[in-house]
Amino acid sequence: MVNPLFQVPGIVSGRALGMILVIVLAILVYYYMSSGKKIYIRRVPGLDAIEEAIGRSAEMGKPVVCSFGIGDFNYWTMAGLAILSHVATLSARAGTRLIVPTGGSDSSLIVRPVAEEIVRNAYLLEGKKEAFDSNDLPFLSGQQYAYTGGYIGILQRTRPASVIMTGDHYSEAMNIAETSNAIGAITITSGGYISNVAALACASDYILIGEEAPAAGAYLSKEPPLRASIRAQDIYKALALILIIGGLILMTAGSDIVVQLLVS
Repeated sequence: MVNPLFQVPGIVSGRALGMILVIVLAILVYYYMSSGKKIYIRRVPGLDAIEEAIGRSAEMGKPVVCSFGIGDFNYWTMAGLAILSHVATLSARAGTRLIVPTGGSDSSLIVRPVAEEIVRNAYLLEGKKEAFDSNDLPFLSGQQYAYTGGYIGILQRTRPASVIMTGDHYSEAMNIAETSNAIGAITITSGGYISNVAALACASDYILIGEEAPAAGAYLSKEPPLRASIRAQDIYKALALILIIGGLILMTAGSDIVVQLLVS
């Protein structure tokens, strides 16, 4: 039974505390950004794995295949594009061919030109303008599984040493990761939802779990909105831990005030 003291008029039961936490987070992140402080983002271990994979491709004289997902401009796609920029820079620096399969949905048509410009700029900044080839960013299809078949075909023909698949991938990710593993490529992936993570972990040499991919993207891109988003998640987790620990202590002492807050 919810104590009436913890009920907020007009707010659905169980959502009052969530609303309060969202307001608190918005205030804290705004304070961070408006005060001119730099938002610290940790470097995730997955970036080291990506750099090692590109180094292996350079040593073997084989290409790197990197994709940023099949979605539109959402949270995961932006992270995938930031990682693609990093991969393109390292590939250009190492003189390694980079192949970027694109497509998979109608909305991916909007993202592809941005991806092409990102890769072009990476080669230009590394002084390797002549090494950039737009044909290495093929648009495979606007349909998910036609795109998957084209992606798998690229892997089987080119036999890359490394496959880096981040961003907004869905069920096609498992087909691609299994093929990558079968041809002996170092396979680095990220899962956008939990059931995908469980499956990809079996077929990948390294997997970025949960928010590691967006955190890596924010670390690389330096974009304030991406960094603010990761900082907000960190604050939310800290508040959740405080509530859990505080709730356990209070429950031991015979008070269920935190439980009442959570269900209010």
